Amino acid sequence: RNSYKEKKLIAMIKQLIPFIFLQILFSNTPKYDDAQISGMLKNYFLSTENAPTLIGQRFYLNRGEMTFQLEIESTIEDVNDALLFSFNAVSRFTNISKTIFTHSILVMHFGENAYPTIAKTEIECSKDFFVRGNIKEDKWRKNCLTIGGN
Repeated sequence: RNSYKEKKLIAMIKQLIPFIFLQILFSNTPKYDDAQISGMLKNYFLSTENAPTLIGQRFYLNRGEMTFQLEIESTIEDVNDALLFSFNAVSRFTNISKTIFTHSILVMHFGENAYPTIAKTEIECSKDFFVRGNIKEDKWRKNCLTIGGN
């Protein structure tokens, strides 16, 4: 048999379950400001094995488009992995940012004597590949990614 206190506790838990469920269902992911995103991004690149070297990042508004720009250093041999790692990071960090980014730019440096390569994507299209898994890599490359020189 349950004591009076146990019955009261069970009744209280039963009343709280719908509220807990609603809190879980409607709670938002924490959102971070640009300075926090910048710090977390630096730590992510430093602490992740095989990450390219992060030279810097900047966030800016240009012609109504909010851009998340990364500059990295890589080798020619690792360029594909560096590109995927970097755009994956941008997609995931924009998902937790207070700032609503629309575009991302990746500037890839390959040493002193080589010109940098610039790659661009729209954030929502990249999220379809990296975050949501709605599209495959080949479709992301074809429909979302633009690669050019300097």
